[in-house]
Amino acid sequence: MIRSTAVLMAGAMLAACGSTSSEPEATMNNTVDLRHLVETEVAGNGIERYPLEGVEIPTPSDAQSRYEVLRQRRTAGGTIIAILRQQRGNRFVYARTELDCERNLFHVVGVADTRAHVETNVAHDGPLRSTDGLPLRQELSRFICARASA
Repeated sequence: MIRSTAVLMAGAMLAACGSTSSEPEATMNNTVDLRHLVETEVAGNGIERYPLEGVEIPTPSDAQSRYEVLRQRRTAGGTIIAILRQQRGNRFVYARTELDCERNLFHVVGVADTRAHVETNVAHDGPLRSTDGLPLRQELSRFICARASA
């Protein structure tokens, strides 16, 4: 009886972690709004246990926020996974993104209030898609792809 209760509780916790109801950043068309992500409940309140410094990304399309790339790596499939940090005022949020530099494709695969959680949280942003008409994603992609080819 105790074992089955523990299994049920673990299943409920896993279901809650993957639930889209706790992810207000995901919109009806399955995209994460990176520009306003720092304004959502996902963002941290400015209290970081271990502040991280990355390389600042110039983003003229969003001068209110500071974007940094903390880490990036190439996958076996040739895409790039990049961990980004957005800060506006005393709020911050992390995003795990995937980019296909050759085809100018981008999507968000995780968002969280800490660097550690962004590695496992899922954002349900859909498949890799074009950055056309999305200036912020174009700026982020250009910078990350340029670093990857250097």
